[in-house]
Amino acid sequence: MTDKTDYASMIAHRLRAAEHAVDAASAEIALLTHDMTRHRAAAGFAADAGHGALVEVQAAQTALVEARGRLVASHASLARTARRMGVTWMVGGPGEDKDQPPVRPTGRVEVEPILA
Repeated sequence: MTDKTDYASMIAHRLRAAEHAVDAASAEIALLTHDMTRHRAAAGFAADAGHGALVEVQAAQTALVEARGRLVASHASLARTARRMGVTWMVGGPGEDKDQPPVRPTGRVEVEPILA
């Protein structure tokens, strides 16, 4: 780590990777819920079969959505800190625009897209 900009860049990459991981996990849980409900009757199971597991799966989904919200909220906190310290950022991927243009202090953090 050579300076604040390098550190900020590392944190930006990790935050973005964490957001993508939570999104991927949420999508998998959605598919699991789909399969548990859509194919149950065709497989010959009664509605009450596996209902407790379905409730637990949905609780996990709720927890992931809450975790995702906390990660997204962390952007505001990090943006305030970056502005105070004179570090700015760039968006690194399509469709992930910031709500406001970056400030123009001393450093620039470039976030490269994460390929999954």
